[in-house]
Amino acid sequence: ESFFRSDYSLPDQGFIFTCFNSNKKISPKEFDIWMRLLTKVKGSVLWLYKSNTLAVENLCKEAEKRNIDSNRLIFANNLPLKKHLARYSLGDLGLDTFNCNGHTTTSDALWAGLPVLTKIGKSFSARVSASLLTSLGITELITNNENEYEEKAIHIANNPDVLKKLKSQVITLRNKSPLFNSNLFTKNLESKFQELVNPYNQSYR
Repeated sequence: ESFFRSDYSLPDQGFIFTCFNSNKKISPKEFDIWMRLLTKVKGSVLWLYKSNTLAVENLCKEAEKRNIDSNRLIFANNLPLKKHLARYSLGDLGLDTFNCNGHTTTSDALWAGLPVLTKIGKSFSARVSASLLTSLGITELITNNENEYEEKAIHIANNPDVLKKLKSQVITLRNKSPLFNSNLFTKNLESKFQELVNPYNQSYR
């Protein structure tokens, strides 16, 4: 089944920043950055998940407050998982939230081939995406502060070759890294269970 930008109210041309994290995870800090990205990257849009109607209204109001046409915020409706994963291919760069990263959302995006840019924080919830990217083997998408996050997003958006390389890396490593290797995960988990239930394991001798 083919997917087209027009199927999801996305413009035919222009860079598509994507964040399908729950709207409640979006704080003013990353939203300020995202609006600056729309200012600096001509023709770009921000593709967000629609958590509820009130969230859409508030995010559009906040965009207008920051002198961004709210039409540049495109909202994605809930879809069955297979179609939801497939539409990720229409995005260009995933943008992560700060205080609470995408968890399943980041994993889904990477599985679907969408690079996700994150800022590593100090709490567990703010380090999940960095952990996923490290496991996948693309640590260059992990930033340490807001300035680095913003600058890297602009760099990727303005350099098609960089974006193409990142997308290729995600697809290639998806099939090679431990992140999505269920057999390896199961084997390691079984080994750990055996260690725990066997008091005569080598480590206890």
